[in-house]
Amino acid sequence: MSASANSAAVEPQFAEGVDAEELRPRLTALLQPEQGWTLDAEGQGVQKTYFFKTYFKAVSFVNVVASQSATMKHHPTMTVRIGSVDIHWTTHHPRGLTGKDVDMAQHCDEAAELMGAVEAGQGRKCH
Repeated sequence: MSASANSAAVEPQFAEGVDAEELRPRLTALLQPEQGWTLDAEGQGVQKTYFFKTYFKAVSFVNVVASQSATMKHHPTMTVRIGSVDIHWTTHHPRGLTGKDVDMAQHCDEAAELMGAVEAGQGRKCH
C-alpha cells in the first residue's frame, strides 16, 4: 500500500482538547498528495521524507528544524541518511495530532525549500 493510500485509509486521531473542526482544514491541506505529508499508521502524527543533493544540506535542514523545535518546545523524530531526512511529528501529551504538529510540518516545508530540497530521484545515494 502506498503512503498516500495509507493516509486515505487512516483517520486522524486528534489529541484531547484539540478543536478538530478548526484543525482539520489545515491538516487536509497538508495531506494533499503534492505536499508529500502522510498520516502515520495510527493517524496520530504526520510524516514526510525530504531529499537533498548533499549530506551537508540534509544535516543543515535538520539543524534548522532542531532550532525551531527548541523554540517551540516541540520535537520530531528525524532520521538522517546520506541524501534524505525522514521526519515525523506527533504530540505525546496528550497523545494525538495538534496544531503544533501542523505548524512544525509547515515550517519543515519552508526550511527544506531554503536548504535546496530536491525530488526523490535527485537526492544523493550511497554507492
